[in-house]
Amino acid sequence: MSSTSFANDLVESVTIGDAVGDSSAVDFRGFRYGYIYMPSSTSVGTITWYSSEDLDGTYDVCHTGSGNITSTVAASRSVPMPTNLVGARFLKAVGDAAGTCKLSLQS
Repeated sequence: MSSTSFANDLVESVTIGDAVGDSSAVDFRGFRYGYIYMPSSTSVGTITWYSSEDLDGTYDVCHTGSGNITSTVAASRSVPMPTNLVGARFLKAVGDAAGTCKLSLQS
């Protein structure tokens, strides 16, 4: 399995699968904030975030006491990543449809 690794302020392409096994892993270690950039051609409307302590580990859905951690997205829109993902090591973005996005991560 491969992961996408980032440096501060570096934007990379990320695969959003409609199942956790189809999504690319994002190395979020050392980052606290981020922005999601959706392309104009996307049909993804909601991203549910999954995390793992290991790159090749089991990815479990991220949740708060009141529900899963999600991001509402749309074509040609940019939105901040949820701040309650701070501390996650590896992330996967699972959409209500398959697609791609760009992430800008900041420590």
